[in-house]
Amino acid sequence: MWIGLGIVGGLACGWFLRVRGRALLGDVAVGTTGAILGGFLAAALLGLDVADFELTSTLVAAMGAALLLLVLHSLPTVDVFD
Repeated sequence: MWIGLGIVGGLACGWFLRVRGRALLGDVAVGTTGAILGGFLAAALLGLDVADFELTSTLVAAMGAALLLLVLHSLPTVDVFD
């Protein structure tokens, strides 16, 4: 469930920011990672039961994906192959 919400969140963020190509794939990967990380941290640190498909787990996955995507897009771009 977290993976699906991360994919949807990454696609939505890429669509909103008009990202194309490999950058969109990166947004999907980061959104999925953020959703999984958010679910894990909510279960480990807060003791929330986020294993079922309910409002709490949906919000946790969405917030994890959104926060990690926000961090990604706030970092400056670096051209590695100068």
